[in-house]
Amino acid sequence: MGANAAAELKKWGKFQIIQDQKHADLILLLSTEPYRKGEASAGSGQSGGLDDGDETNCRIPKWNKQRQTQYAYLTVIDTKTGDSLWSAEHIWGGLLTGFNGVGERLVKELEKQSKN
Repeated sequence: MGANAAAELKKWGKFQIIQDQKHADLILLLSTEPYRKGEASAGSGQSGGLDDGDETNCRIPKWNKQRQTQYAYLTVIDTKTGDSLWSAEHIWGGLLTGFNGVGERLVKELEKQSKN
């Protein structure tokens, strides 16, 4: 998901991509949870395994349960203030919405919004 977003950012050419956020003017955060200023989150996707003795956290599929809709979020963050400058969300993870294309779609949405 992130690789497609990075490839779309490079193709767009508006931003220089760097790895050290200390030297960045903006942070583009691609996540599975909405951004909340000042709150660090490991996300809801963390799980344990059977080895830790807690089978409630195991990632064994529950075939009789309906799968929850998943969203991906792209947030543009001001590095100086931590404020969200722009954000969008998109459903992902299915055959109709694509398994890996959601990051690319969100970057295209940012590109579209920046032209307005």
